[in-house]
Amino acid sequence: MTDYGVLSSGFNRKPLAVILAEIEAANIEVFGPGLIQTAQTPMGQLNGLRADLLSQVWESFEDVYQSYDPDQAEDTRLDTLARLRLISRTAGELDESLRQAITNAGAANTRDADFYRAILNVSGVTWAKIHVNDDDATDANGQDAHSVCVAVIGGDDEAVATTARQFIVPGIGSYGNTPVPTEIDGVCRNIFIMRPTDIPIFLELDITKTNGDDGCPPPSNNAIAAALQDGLSGSNRPANGRDITEHMIRTVIAQSWRNVEVTAIQGARVGDTATDLPISIDFDEIASIDLDNITITAA
Repeated sequence: MTDYGVLSSGFNRKPLAVILAEIEAANIEVFGPGLIQTAQTPMGQLNGLRADLLSQVWESFEDVYQSYDPDQAEDTRLDTLARLRLISRTAGELDESLRQAITNAGAANTRDADFYRAILNVSGVTWAKIHVNDDDATDANGQDAHSVCVAVIGGDDEAVATTARQFIVPGIGSYGNTPVPTEIDGVCRNIFIMRPTDIPIFLELDITKTNGDDGCPPPSNNAIAAALQDGLSGSNRPANGRDITEHMIRTVIAQSWRNVEVTAIQGARVGDTATDLPISIDFDEIASIDLDNITITAA
């Protein structure tokens, strides 16, 4: 049994000193024990060249072995492993993040994690949410039983639907308001995706604020409004069909500042009259808010 190469514990590369010693031992077997192989002799020089070349070969062996392991692969070889999982590196993503995506580190449902990532990587997609109804009946959102709904903003319909089809196996329905014909390997199939209608909303908050525990002054009203807008946008954006509630707004503010208390909240769809929350959002809609539509009044 060898001590080097692929072992049960992983790959063990043969050191240069061991390679050189094996070459010298092999030479003695051929030429006899009187052979002079010091580093200054011609034979010693040849031994060193051979050992260096073989050491590089062992490094290549180790590199090939590691290229099949997402915990050790790097750069383009890590990208190759990602493609086997139907995912790809996002713009500017580092190796460590891509490794976690490949191995689903910290993700309880690997299917949903891969599916979501694949949709986000479709060119032009700026937001996505995967809704799954595993029940035997239509759910509260009106989504069909045993179906998957891909709600997405941006990207080409066909590109989104073709990507979704790779994860929606035959026998499981797709749900949405946009039917898209797809064809893979000559097999046609309609995939429905959800294109939610953007619903601009406005919010009016009454607050009180005090100095922080460290004695620093409280944030400005503009800073509070900006934090609220950020907490309801981008990756934090409430999903399609999710009502804008008082608890949601209070949570966003509380996560940013402990010394800001919301005393009253009203809001509505832009163009409507402000009322107490919630602001109702249908499943085929999604709320959006601009900074100009947030009013903060401090007591």
